[in-house]
Amino acid sequence: MKKRLFFTVFGIMLLCFQVMAQQKEITGKVTGADDGLSIPGVTVSIKGSTQVTQTNINGIYSIKASPKDVLVFSFIGYTTLEKNVGINDVINVTLQSSAEGLKEVVVVGYGTQKKENLTGAVTSVNLEKVLGNRPLADVGRGLQGAVPGLSIVVPSGEVGSNPIIRIRGQIGSLVGNSNPLILVDNVELPSIQFINPNDIESISVLKDAASSSIYGSKAAFGVILITTKKGAKAEGNKVVYSNNLVWETPFKPLEIAGVDGLEYTLDAHENMLQPGPAGGFWRVDRASFARIKEWQTKYGGVVGNNDPVVYGRDWMWDGVQKFGYRIYDPVAAMINSNSFSQIHNLGVNGKSGNTTYNLSLGYLGQNGMMKPAPNDDYRRLNPALTLSTKVTDYLTVRGEVRYADGTKRNPTSLNSAGFVADPWLYLYRWSRLFPIGVQENGNDIIDPAFSARMSNDQIRNEKFFNMNLGATVNLTKNWNVVADYASSTENNLTTASVPYVQARTTWFGVNASRDANGNQIFVDENGVPTNSGGIPAYEFPLTDHTLRENTYFSQNSFRSKRNTLNALSNYNLDLKNHQFKFLVGTNIVSYDFDSQFSTRGNLLNNNNPQYNFAVGTQTAGGSANWDSQVGFFGRVNYAFKDKYLLETSVRRDATSKFPINLRWRTYPSVSGGWVVSNESFMKKLDPVLSFVKLRASWGSIGDQSVSNSLYVPTLPIGQNTWLTGGGLPNFQLGTPSPVSADISWQDIEHINLGADLRFFEGRFG
Repeated sequence: MKKRLFFTVFGIMLLCFQVMAQQKEITGKVTGADDGLSIPGVTVSIKGSTQVTQTNINGIYSIKASPKDVLVFSFIGYTTLEKNVGINDVINVTLQSSAEGLKEVVVVGYGTQKKENLTGAVTSVNLEKVLGNRPLADVGRGLQGAVPGLSIVVPSGEVGSNPIIRIRGQIGSLVGNSNPLILVDNVELPSIQFINPNDIESISVLKDAASSSIYGSKAAFGVILITTKKGAKAEGNKVVYSNNLVWETPFKPLEIAGVDGLEYTLDAHENMLQPGPAGGFWRVDRASFARIKEWQTKYGGVVGNNDPVVYGRDWMWDGVQKFGYRIYDPVAAMINSNSFSQIHNLGVNGKSGNTTYNLSLGYLGQNGMMKPAPNDDYRRLNPALTLSTKVTDYLTVRGEVRYADGTKRNPTSLNSAGFVADPWLYLYRWSRLFPIGVQENGNDIIDPAFSARMSNDQIRNEKFFNMNLGATVNLTKNWNVVADYASSTENNLTTASVPYVQARTTWFGVNASRDANGNQIFVDENGVPTNSGGIPAYEFPLTDHTLRENTYFSQNSFRSKRNTLNALSNYNLDLKNHQFKFLVGTNIVSYDFDSQFSTRGNLLNNNNPQYNFAVGTQTAGGSANWDSQVGFFGRVNYAFKDKYLLETSVRRDATSKFPINLRWRTYPSVSGGWVVSNESFMKKLDPVLSFVKLRASWGSIGDQSVSNSLYVPTLPIGQNTWLTGGGLPNFQLGTPSPVSADISWQDIEHINLGADLRFFEGRFG
């Protein structure tokens, strides 16, 4: 049985290697069928895999694929195209414009509209094309490159890291932020990580003032609307389970300059007429550079990446400074060649009579790429339940419960004295003369791999809970009243500790190598000890990587609670050629939060870090605050024969963050559209030009993404010991902070007609 299992696993591995070996680089150009011009930003993916790329500004793409793969080309406004790779190395494609989906319903602010009747800058995301079966950690990563004007960047690339999302620009308020408003079923979401991509039914991105002004002073930088799945539409129950098991590898070889980089450094040093050898801590000159090339010839295929460093063979000390001959491989020491991730989704949905429900449970487990770290991973659990029942012909009630629990573990930086940096920095900060991932005489050496291996975990746990209760009253066929109340809480806790660590350092001086009797050891040019003759050997000195007074255990917590009430009424009036849609409503939000941090130094127990095992100086602090917002809004949509479109809206907002004279602000907007393709004189072009719409919009939006104390002259409380000469601390009040002018209420006007022009107007008091 064991032999059979072995040969089965061996056969699968052999097949995988064969498939990988058959991969080749496919290049090509994507153009549009209408004008023949290149199309930038087209998503090019391999069907059934996670491998994806995009065309550049010239419509050129490059992707690795095997002859059996199928390339999928997709872009908003064009029909998705599939191409078999086969024996081709170059695959050029032409995409056809698509008018499909114009009749589909798009989610907009507090309502829906037909896609063809939109007059604001709203993009509806095709989830099947964008998300598909891709194993995505969060929907933010799935939206990368999918929406024009939507920029999504994952700054560190680490598992569990939040993507930075920007709509039409990177710079926002001088005293606030640039984050768009993210709403899930009209409830604000603090992090895109808290929503399971498998629970999403639709996504809309509101990009201009006209479409997002209905959300008032929180929508200055755009809005992302996420609607979740509500249940089945037909009688019966359905159980769906899906999973993705993924082995991830770096998408491209990671290269750090070696011999060529040292030669470049040496050339630059000499061109600048600098005296002495080049480099810091580890030096290089012409003589040592010749030895480096000799080392590569003699030992390049003999000495492995993990073999110990040997004096005389790998490096020398001239009495003042160190010269290295061996080139180390930090990528092999620090980065996993593959890591395992898994995604599991279980869904149960159905309908029985007038009741529909959707129950889902999602699990995400990701392992990071840091090879020596004891733990570098992210785990998240997402259960959710949605229930809706039609009590009478006039009344429908609904409820929703959503929970997210995510935990990220990664090494705490051991560089706590004066300069804090994680091990990734030192992966490329120093030259490859610095030993990494090796030992000397059986002793560890302080390097990025050692720091990652010996550090304790930094553990960040984030919990989010949201409960919605709502009802819809259908007064008539065309008139309803909708009310929803939501309560959400967020609880985050981060613990970290730095242990006491000793190892040998390669940065500074050296010690003479001695035997058990204290006699100087001599070695030959290969680093082999000799009985007589040779050169005196040296070794790296033993030092504290972290001083005991710099060890600590710390804990940071954040807690928040948000209550949201939305109440609105919709009325539709259809007069044959004239269609009207009326909306009025209110939005009330209260938010309170507090945070705490505490640290105790001199950690005694490296293996069980906690406050009870630390005996040093204690520091603690925290804060508590709250804010609230109330808004009243209305909107009117008008369409004449589906050719002439008009939308106007207004919102009156107040927020507790501003003083009385600035508290209330009004945000109007207006937009219009002309569906040229519906005119009679355009019918002759229908086979060629199926849909043409011109639109223009204007709107005003405020910005309240500022500190709660921006307009409050607070007196900071601190401690000092100078009055007591270093004894017990005294408390002191600081200087009041300056109160800002009315710069935070930025009015943003958007004009949309082909391109968007932005005007920023700040009122100063």
